[in-house]
Amino acid sequence: MTESYGVQSASLPVDDIFAGDFPVISQAITLEANSGALLRGTVLGLKLTGAVAAKVSGDGNGNVAAASVTLGREAMAGVYRLTCTAEDTDVGTFKVQAPDGRRLADLTVASAYSSTHISLTVPDGSTDWAEGDVITVTVTGKAVPYDPDATDGSEKAALILADDIDVGASDVQAVAYRTGQFRRSALAGIDDAAVLALDARSIFVR
Repeated sequence: MTESYGVQSASLPVDDIFAGDFPVISQAITLEANSGALLRGTVLGLKLTGAVAAKVSGDGNGNVAAASVTLGREAMAGVYRLTCTAEDTDVGTFKVQAPDGRRLADLTVASAYSSTHISLTVPDGSTDWAEGDVITVTVTGKAVPYDPDATDGSEKAALILADDIDVGASDVQAVAYRTGQFRRSALAGIDDAAVLALDARSIFVR
């Protein structure tokens, strides 16, 4: 599931899940098959399923989309943006921004780039990269119940399920809250680590 932003909930169910007036924004999600019966208020993580690099602009190399991307332990679903900030013959430098806006270490063209988020090599083509050229790395995933013992991305709490739902043998489309202020006693699967992770994403648990 690629995170989709800007879906504002028009009305909120009348219950005690909300703990304040912080703006509530929801988004469409894909729940992974066999997740079982999930309650409204279940804490969700994003199980990462893959990554694709694509050239948005620039003539440095036409095959960036085929570049192999390895996901690290801090990888997150969304779009990583690589922007050329310094050009040079057969090399060049790209700044790397995570989906949440954080700037990661810079990347050097034609050299292996390794981070706790993504690892890849941006090739040098017959035409050099130029300042302002952009490459995106889109990391996809599916929502699953938060699992602090996992190592596939779902160990990081990311969303709150908006409705009761039973997920059987097929993936199911659903809705989750991506911002808001919530009552801890109304959430399922919450722990202290999840509270900290959600807080960093503007989901506040009280």
